Amino acid sequence: MASLKINLDNAIELLKTPTNYKDYISIKISPVDRSCCCFDHWPGTWADINKYISPSGPIRNEGAVLIKNDNERFVLECHESGPEIIVYLGLGTASIVLIKSVVDLITTILKSRQKREFQGTAKFKITSRRLVNSETEDEISMEINLPLSDEVVESLNADITNSLQRRRE
Repeated sequence: MASLKINLDNAIELLKTPTNYKDYISIKISPVDRSCCCFDHWPGTWADINKYISPSGPIRNEGAVLIKNDNERFVLECHESGPEIIVYLGLGTASIVLIKSVVDLITTILKSRQKREFQGTAKFKITSRRLVNSETEDEISMEINLPLSDEVVESLNADITNSLQRRRE
């Protein structure tokens, strides 16, 4: 997995925000089996993602794109280890629109994987990561088994809301 600092530096360049790493949170979507998530292994999923993020995209293999939605901005990065969403929380918490955008993107990714997994079964973990005092703090927010249910989507929404509304330390 790429260094969080490198990923944050890429996002900071796209967002044009200050380089105060503790003001950012990364949300990583990774298959529990650690399978590859690159464009060669997930072509249909990345096509679905590019369609969903239009006109902000497309994202390219092992690249990053700035997503804009109703004056809210965040970055989506493509990694072999899984998609990563980086959010700037310079004011301390995320808006409702930003949280909804992030949850909708994660749900789109998982639903696309569900369509493409053998018999619709797979397990993913959603990990919130922050860089604090030059150390990466990981917090596994939740593990998600496909197929998705309404209850899982509600739980994902609550978990992402909690992660993005925590005030920075």
